Amino acid sequence: MKRNFLFLSLVVCLFAVPSDGATDSGIWAGLAVADITPPIGGKTTGYASAQPSDGIHDPLTARVLLLKSETTTVAIVVWDLCIFNSVWLHEQMADMGVDHLLLMNTHTHSGPNLNQDDFPSGEEPWRQTVERRVLDSIRQAKENVFRAHIAAGMGSIQLGYNRLVRQPEGHSITHFENPERIPYGPVDPTVGVLRIADDVGAVRAVIVNYACHPVVLGPKNRKISADYPGVMRKIVEEKFGSDCVCIFAQGGAGDINPLILARSGEPERDFPLVESMGKLLADEVLETLGRMRSEKGESASLRIASRLIDLESRWTSGEPLKLGVTSLLINSSIGIVTMPGEPFHQFQVDLRRKAALPFTFFFGYCNDTAAPWPSYLPDLESAARGGYGASDTTRAEVGAGERLLNIGLAQLFTLRERLKPEAQRHVNE
Repeated sequence: MKRNFLFLSLVVCLFAVPSDGATDSGIWAGLAVADITPPIGGKTTGYASAQPSDGIHDPLTARVLLLKSETTTVAIVVWDLCIFNSVWLHEQMADMGVDHLLLMNTHTHSGPNLNQDDFPSGEEPWRQTVERRVLDSIRQAKENVFRAHIAAGMGSIQLGYNRLVRQPEGHSITHFENPERIPYGPVDPTVGVLRIADDVGAVRAVIVNYACHPVVLGPKNRKISADYPGVMRKIVEEKFGSDCVCIFAQGGAGDINPLILARSGEPERDFPLVESMGKLLADEVLETLGRMRSEKGESASLRIASRLIDLESRWTSGEPLKLGVTSLLINSSIGIVTMPGEPFHQFQVDLRRKAALPFTFFFGYCNDTAAPWPSYLPDLESAARGGYGASDTTRAEVGAGERLLNIGLAQLFTLRERLKPEAQRHVNE
């Protein structure tokens, strides 16, 4: 009898799935989705002429991916908001046992303005309702982890144009509208895809990293919508079933508008264009996932580094800014670097070129600290050329984006142990 009891105990130990306190080696993941669709009547945000909403076209969500290793825990929250950061959520993470919180905005311009103090709601201020729901979702994800097998792939499709159209004289003119759908450049057409599967091979999460403003719907639209990322997510989730969560991680979209623009203000004419844009992106994501079919994914290691730096205001002397950058290294082959505000696309191009990794992802619109929103972060050349997002709509000193990018790269190289803590010299003997 004792022998049978010992054998049974051994089986339980071998096959038990660790919960929140898991200390097994490898990577563990948890997922959750919170509905943050606002009440009708609150102002949207993203356009100077933002109006109160008059209906809901499609729901808004906050999607939580929690990643956990033996040494660190990170909660990645991507919500269908334009530029919001939550100081309160950052303050809750220590009690939650979460080392890093990455609050990322899809940047839809058809979402609610959570900074509106008089937002119509029958409950508490809607901002607090959203924050509480997201905190509950982080807790849910943390309590329901599974061993994560992560694989990466890259696709390519040009769905955007550079709205800062370069002129021969050396400056740029801003083109918010592009009815002829001229593919003004430069842009980055890269579609980054991260696939997370469980032990039985079921696809549990797909993270799509792409750089393009979610402004298919223009300033005349008054319906709440996640814009084209919402369409893409729905198509991908329908492909893999109800247990799969698709997450859209906005890239360096600060200077990139969609080639497909709906501007009539009539829902029956505009939303089919949103569907077209989302389906084009979804088709490329699914094709990329198809090429990744033979890749089983790894669950080897997760390492993270963060740094908060001091910067000066571009326009006001003596006015400091604090901005953060976080880097993740997954399975020694997948690198992720975050940047706050609205970074330009050139940063993700430079990141991939310099990181010397098989797969590199750039997550923009990401608040990794409670620091205030820094507005646009243009690259140096774009800042010199001027235009919207490159001059008057910036806050941080010129070169701030390059400085953040270099710190992110240094973090990745350090995590890979390519930058040593002591001086070294390699010579041929």
